[in-house]
Amino acid sequence: MLAVILAFASIGVQEARSQPASPTAGSDQPPPPSAEEEEASSGGSGTTLVAPADPKARLVWLQAKLAQAIASHPQLGKARVGAYAFDIATGAELFTHDADAGLAIASNAKLLTTIAALGTLGSGFRWRTAVYVDDVDDATGKVKGNIYLRGRGDPTLSVGDLQQLAADVAARGIRSIEGQLVVDASYFDADVEPPHFAEQPKERAAFRAPVASLGVGKSAFTVTVLPEPGANGFVELSPDVPEYVRLGKTDVKTVTDKRTRLKIDVKPKGGHLEVEVSGQIKVATGSYDVRKRVDDPARLATEVFRAALAAHEIKLGRKTTGSAQVPLAAKLVAAHDSAPLSLVIRDMNKQSDNYVAETLLKTLGAETRSTPGPATWADGKAAVAAFLTKLGMPPGSYRADNGSGLYGASSVSPRQLVTILRAAYKDFRIGPDLVASLPVGGVDGTLAKRWSKGAAKGRVRAKTGTLDKVVSLAGYLGVDSAHQLAFAIVANEIPQGQRAAARAVADEMVDAMLAYLDAASR
Repeated sequence: MLAVILAFASIGVQEARSQPASPTAGSDQPPPPSAEEEEASSGGSGTTLVAPADPKARLVWLQAKLAQAIASHPQLGKARVGAYAFDIATGAELFTHDADAGLAIASNAKLLTTIAALGTLGSGFRWRTAVYVDDVDDATGKVKGNIYLRGRGDPTLSVGDLQQLAADVAARGIRSIEGQLVVDASYFDADVEPPHFAEQPKERAAFRAPVASLGVGKSAFTVTVLPEPGANGFVELSPDVPEYVRLGKTDVKTVTDKRTRLKIDVKPKGGHLEVEVSGQIKVATGSYDVRKRVDDPARLATEVFRAALAAHEIKLGRKTTGSAQVPLAAKLVAAHDSAPLSLVIRDMNKQSDNYVAETLLKTLGAETRSTPGPATWADGKAAVAAFLTKLGMPPGSYRADNGSGLYGASSVSPRQLVTILRAAYKDFRIGPDLVASLPVGGVDGTLAKRWSKGAAKGRVRAKTGTLDKVVSLAGYLGVDSAHQLAFAIVANEIPQGQRAAARAVADEMVDAMLAYLDAASR
């Protein structure tokens, strides 16, 4: 099987800021896309190339085309570009340039997290959220003691899942709790901010949501603004948990001939978060939705579950919420299992979901920790490092400070990306699920609009990544089962306004690789 790996490298990378942001003033559209979605707006080069039939001439042609792709964009002159190409079938190095330089790989760091998770936890791993009680009198439906909600880090837990758990408790015949609701969040430690997330402390967008043992809705809430002709705009929050997230002052005008301009502020106030919305919304905008992170993930989940219990007329004896591990003698009364890891990583990689990636990192720590106690971020990084060591990436030879690649958290060489992509692809326990999790060019995820036409459509499966000065792309390219390439492309220190040019370089490289494969398959 043939594989080609390419990567752009940069030395001395400055702090890389994430691009997702809150809605900007002057927009008459819903919130601006994330950086990953922005990358998806590229349509690919659309160029049709034909490589020579002769194998030796074809290799020379490929090397020339890859070098030309790097050299033909002078606007990227200040960016250091590196590349590495490797044929897995023959073990031959095809093309190299600064292949051992460390570089920021942005969301391509999710590949490291994914590979380590599949290799360590297995594709069938599931997260369980469960409800326990101290003791229950089946005749009266009264719990003599507390009810416990234990979170085990499920990054996909939804409001509906918690509501179903409450329904299951009611179906068990439980009608009242003498004690209180107690939350067991001991799977992870209390440090909910992933490494480097504190570099942007004022950013409240959902892309940097905190991570805890118990979180719901990816630890964020939705602010929805609707125009109402002849009246002020309508504003609502979801989930509806005023005990923690409240709607404060709203002053939104509905307009017909002006642009939508909205300001959404979220401020801690007296033990809760208060949301203020002001500005104007154009009738043609329709529904305007934006997601905002919370500060206390367990608090949000607790209030959702408490409201669900109340909806099923299950009464709590005490209004306060406790925090403790579930007693060994407690009885399991309801449980929710997540989808298997193989499916969860599809959503994570296709949508470049930071929250899932960071939760997965800490889950790795919890599942591999050798001593009792809640998992730390250091535990998660150690678990990733331990697995990548088996693939030929020894600790200290690279840097991956978090699971998502946000901010200046990574430094990985092109040759190292080649190493793990080759190893993962050859391991049947990892490769199929890894490949299935990647966006497909012209089809879905962050590549839905890229390579949407031409020969490359459906033939590129790759993970994107974007920061202020970083563009990355890594994955696989194939024309049939016998002719496939694995590649990683990364550009660092991109001059302002030139990310599209960096993506164009990657497009041209993909075109050349596809032509190389087409000729080889004839």
